[in-house]
Amino acid sequence: MSEIAESASIADKKSIDFKRFIGPLLRPLGLLLLCILLSFLSENFFTLKNIISVLRQSTILVVVAVGMTVVILTAGIDLSVGGVMALVGCLTAQLSVNGMPLVPAIACGLAAGLLVGLLNGVLISVFGLPPFVATYGMMWIANGVAMILMQGKIIFGLPDNFLWLGSGYVSIIPIPVIITVVVAVVFHFYLRKTVPGQEIYALGANRDAARYSGIKTTKTLLLVYGLSGLTAAIAGIMMTARLDAAEEGMGEPFGLQAIAAVVMGGSSMMGGEGGIPGTIIGALILTLVVNGLNLMGVSSMVHPLVTGGVILLAVFFDVVTRKWSD
Repeated sequence: MSEIAESASIADKKSIDFKRFIGPLLRPLGLLLLCILLSFLSENFFTLKNIISVLRQSTILVVVAVGMTVVILTAGIDLSVGGVMALVGCLTAQLSVNGMPLVPAIACGLAAGLLVGLLNGVLISVFGLPPFVATYGMMWIANGVAMILMQGKIIFGLPDNFLWLGSGYVSIIPIPVIITVVVAVVFHFYLRKTVPGQEIYALGANRDAARYSGIKTTKTLLLVYGLSGLTAAIAGIMMTARLDAAEEGMGEPFGLQAIAAVVMGGSSMMGGEGGIPGTIIGALILTLVVNGLNLMGVSSMVHPLVTGGVILLAVFFDVVTRKWSD
């Protein structure tokens, strides 16, 4: 009987080890299968031009989603990122066309995004507002300030050195891709290799335990929402440079898309689980779906329907695989 029990224990251990090994590979495999499917559906998919185009198209979403990942790891949410993108894009565009040099204009935009993020952190960590309410209200405030700045106008004709941030190249690599890689690598290293990064995970896993262990929750939440505001500001500048235009409300679609990318990438809305690599995969899947529909000539009116279906399917699959892995 003891031999049978020992054999069963070994089998269970091998099963658990297999699940833990295969679990992290499911999302990359899903991305690979999507690429293979699209290559059969369109002969233009696996061309260098289209690959570079996909990478460029995904950059803004990836940058926003990276900051959103940090927030969701604490079991929070940031609905203000779209408003921050619009505010920062309009602000930097106004400053640039009025003659301010590139570096100070960008610095002002980044400072504005960071300030909005810190205000979110104060409302949540100091005054105790729910993240949904605080960031939703801040989204309207940021959009309102952008409307005041623009006065119903659209800015065109930005300086060439500003446009380079959105449309420039180093060899064949677009500048936005380089910026995105730098942001993603820095945040991944910060979360995985530094003490403050580990504190973010601990805070999301169990806030009370984190507090009792000496983690300063107020400071950590201020940091988290400040970083989210900063990444939204970077994305807003990149978007403005890419479009060669700035208008109020231009960041509106990215808030919920960023949340979807993070969740599709395996981060738990309950906090404490997830990371940057999964978020990048989630953002790439969303981008590839739209790219594939465009290559196949599918009407843009159908895009939201298909994208929504893919999001639901991916999250459902994630829930099932989590239960399977437990």
